[in-house]
Amino acid sequence: MQTFRASIRDAAGTITWAAWIEASSLAEANGMAARMLPERPRTVELWCAASRDLPSGSVLEAV
Repeated sequence: MQTFRASIRDAAGTITWAAWIEASSLAEANGMAARMLPERPRTVELWCAASRDLPSGSVLEAV
């Protein structure tokens, strides 16, 4: 299992929701994040500190 960080940013770039997700792969973490927030369509950013798995085009920003 890997620990992924899921987050959602508003139009200003502020993180408005975040959660730690335990999953075996990035694909599984994506599905788990989608099930956590089924009511509102949005883009969920996921990253894994251990392997630095990021969806294509994603960038980690310092906070």
